[in-house]
Amino acid sequence: MKKVATRLEREHMSKVASLGCLVCQRPANVHHIRPVGLGIGMRSGHYQTIPLCYDHHQGQFSIHNCKEQFEAMYGTEEELLHRTLKEIKNIEQVNNFFNLKGENNG
Repeated sequence: MKKVATRLEREHMSKVASLGCLVCQRPANVHHIRPVGLGIGMRSGHYQTIPLCYDHHQGQFSIHNCKEQFEAMYGTEEELLHRTLKEIKNIEQVNNFFNLKGENNG
């Protein structure tokens, strides 16, 4: 049974999707990474997600249909997760900078 996402998890997944596909920058949905050893039909938590467009998520050449080749070209799921979290952190730091700068001017 799939666990229903909490409000904070939904907010995180929204941030992930807003990055756009890691491969082609088109609009994205979230892909829950599947760490080694996780059974078929199981997925990781809602914070272990990366943004992929339909084609790179479930299309003919995608992480679901050609995982080994996909990872050889674009990086492992863990590498892509690290990149995703780094991009979100960078965006949050920029947003915080401008929010603080605006407060100092007001």
